[in-house]
Amino acid sequence: MNRELRRLRRAIQAMPDPEWQVFLRARYRDLDYFQIAAELDITVSEVERLLGDAMVHLTQFPK
Repeated sequence: MNRELRRLRRAIQAMPDPEWQVFLRARYRDLDYFQIAAELDITVSEVERLLGDAMVHLTQFPK
């Protein structure tokens, strides 16, 4: 498991900033999409897209 955690840490560190900003607010600060959109001054659909991109980034990051 330690290996997977290191991979996940590297994936998060390599995440592009727009995706990271949304991921941080959704997963660590537990904000909903409307709150994230308001904080970042973007649309809710943009929040959805960026969070989806962040999840793809995490799952497809090389081992």
